[in-house]
Amino acid sequence: MDWGYVTLVAVTFSILLIIAQRVEERRRRMVRGFIVSMAILLMIRYELQGENLVGYVIALFVSFLFWLLIGRYNRVGSSDVIKVYGMDD
Repeated sequence: MDWGYVTLVAVTFSILLIIAQRVEERRRRMVRGFIVSMAILLMIRYELQGENLVGYVIALFVSFLFWLLIGRYNRVGSSDVIKVYGMDD
């Protein structure tokens, strides 16, 4: 098993899944679709299915830990609520 490849897949998909958690609700489906399409493309393109699956499981676990420790308590705001300081409305 190529642990360097597993680490690369796990870190990459962990970052993508954490970004998907922090994206605004209206665009979350599009981001998740992108992540799933990238995972499928990686499974088709490379012959390392075992390494890919281990990397995906690690990424899901890291994403779950992020949600459990941080994401649950700090909800993502809507772009309608964001205030820009210095703008005269």
